[in-house]
Amino acid sequence: MIHSTAIISPNAVIGKDVEIGPYCIVGDKVKLGDRVVLKSNVVVEGPCEIGEDTIVYPFAAIGIKGQDLKFQTDDSVTGVKIGKKNRIREYVTIHQGTPASKGTVVGDNCQIMVNAHVAHDCVLGNGIILSNLVQLAGHVEVEDFAIISGMVAVHQFCRIGKYSIVGGVSGVTNDVLPYSISDGRPAVYKTINRVGLTRHGVSTEDMHAIYSVYQALFDKTEGTTAADRLKEVKKKVKNSPYAMDALDFIENRSKRGASDSSKRTAHEG
Repeated sequence: MIHSTAIISPNAVIGKDVEIGPYCIVGDKVKLGDRVVLKSNVVVEGPCEIGEDTIVYPFAAIGIKGQDLKFQTDDSVTGVKIGKKNRIREYVTIHQGTPASKGTVVGDNCQIMVNAHVAHDCVLGNGIILSNLVQLAGHVEVEDFAIISGMVAVHQFCRIGKYSIVGGVSGVTNDVLPYSISDGRPAVYKTINRVGLTRHGVSTEDMHAIYSVYQALFDKTEGTTAADRLKEVKKKVKNSPYAMDALDFIENRSKRGASDSSKRTAHEG
């Protein structure tokens, strides 16, 4: 299952039933899980681990040293770890992590489309879709089942919340709230992702609860603070795990804050 033109380091670990196509290069400290497929002209440098049943399409480059100019020596990488059943399409680049983190991570069942870039120290969850030409700067975190549409650029250290969707050609400079739709340059909160939530089986009651959290967050009433409004809404939505997760994102996980369509930024983290 290994083409005669492929170059594979003797120090690489190759699982069962792996397919390595023409002109692929597999370097030192690379581990390919069972049934991994490298179509052709794929470059994988280590330390890098690719989980079972993942398919990597032509001209993708995984595990190349990151572009952070502070970390350019051979001992300044912390590796790439990619989970199971991912689809990594043509010309995708996924760079090594630096000592500033435990490495660049991609979860399971992700679809990373043509020409997308995952920079050093990014952490992606499970079930994520990065559409064509998505560009993630360093240290970006993307939570489970988020969808980032084509030609979106994400500023370093931003966090994209779970089950959210970012509209095409957006520029993300603040955090994206979970369960939401964000769009624009800069990208701002528009509303909750009703279609996506319905597809994932979230109830109407939970959707209303999430919406009420974001209404409270971005309320324009004079004389009130976001902290006070969120404290009050928490009492009303405490039985909704989704709304409570949205509150946790705002209060604990968000570092760069989130903006709504009026360009007002609210940040309780």
